[in-house]
Amino acid sequence: MSRSIGITDFLSRQFITHAFDGPWAATFGEPERNMKVIIWGDPGQGKTEFCIQLAKYMARFTKVYYNSFEQGVCKTLQDALKRNNMQEVAGRVIFGDQETFPEMMQRLSNKNSPGVCIIDSRDYINLTTEQFKKLIDRFPRKCFIVVCWESASKPRGEYAKQIAYMCDVKIHVRDFVAYPRSRFGGNQKFVIWERKSSVGQQLALIQ
Repeated sequence: MSRSIGITDFLSRQFITHAFDGPWAATFGEPERNMKVIIWGDPGQGKTEFCIQLAKYMARFTKVYYNSFEQGVCKTLQDALKRNNMQEVAGRVIFGDQETFPEMMQRLSNKNSPGVCIIDSRDYINLTTEQFKKLIDRFPRKCFIVVCWESASKPRGEYAKQIAYMCDVKIHVRDFVAYPRSRFGGNQKFVIWERKSSVGQQLALIQ
């Protein structure tokens, strides 16, 4: 069966987007509900802190599932939740304690499952390109956010590079600043933690 579409039908088609505002709109633009995002950086640069902030913000629009495969449920993650007042979105964000790929698939298959899935990290769960394709094919209306390690300022490893090609938004985290490349617009850097970042320290000196 043909899957082609004419110009008129294409132009009349409606797409569901999230009306991001403030610094989130400046970074992401107006993303589609089912955007795919890759986030990478070296250890201690702010990846998890950024993901916690992003999870809290996206909880405005839908439920969020954060699979903490790299750290699991630990004190450092708990500290990040406290810093970002995640109690404000209690019931809207759930955490997986090192859930495997089959367990993720099962959770996302449940009725009223979260619309956003954050995988932290690709390297620890060893997410392959085929597994990522399986996720987006099985759950076409969901948003997937994949966290990766870094090598030479790029996502580390062949799987991560291939997954990056499939993503709408690519974010490099360095020195607690997120540097985006988004198909949806925005593309301004996002200061994750001013006290930690050199950018934030420079702003404080100017003020």
